[in-house]
Amino acid sequence: MKKIIIYSALACIVFTSCKEQKQADGNLEKFQKNLVVAKQFIAVFSTKDSTKEATLLADNFKWNGPAIGQDSLPKEALLSNDKELMNGFNDITLTNAQYLPGVDPVTYKIDGNVRVYGTWVTKSASSGKTVKLRYYAVFEFNEAGKITALEEYTNMEDLKKEY
Repeated sequence: MKKIIIYSALACIVFTSCKEQKQADGNLEKFQKNLVVAKQFIAVFSTKDSTKEATLLADNFKWNGPAIGQDSLPKEALLSNDKELMNGFNDITLTNAQYLPGVDPVTYKIDGNVRVYGTWVTKSASSGKTVKLRYYAVFEFNEAGKITALEEYTNMEDLKKEY
């Protein structure tokens, strides 16, 4: 009887471990697929292609920009904001970009989303002065590979020093 209980317990542990591993592998695959889209989003912003930028966003997209106290805004708000930035700055580049898997805030397990750290380096179109802005963002995706949410964080003190 003891052997049956022990073998049953071991079988449950192995089965559960395999199931969790499959889920982790699936979420890692989702991350790798979504990483391509996140990098594409950064690239089209850098090349000032607002038309292409819009195609990467889901219709129900929500944006939490870096402004303090800003609520979730619709896709149109991000596109309008980015168009202003594209017009106001030249040579927009995300330097030292580090892309990492997103993690579920409760379980801390990979969830398929994408986090990015880096420093935006650009030049003011009006003054020609170089601006550096530390950056962190979380991209969330739907099953179709469209960006459903973007949370962006920056250190606004960087702007005061640089600009």
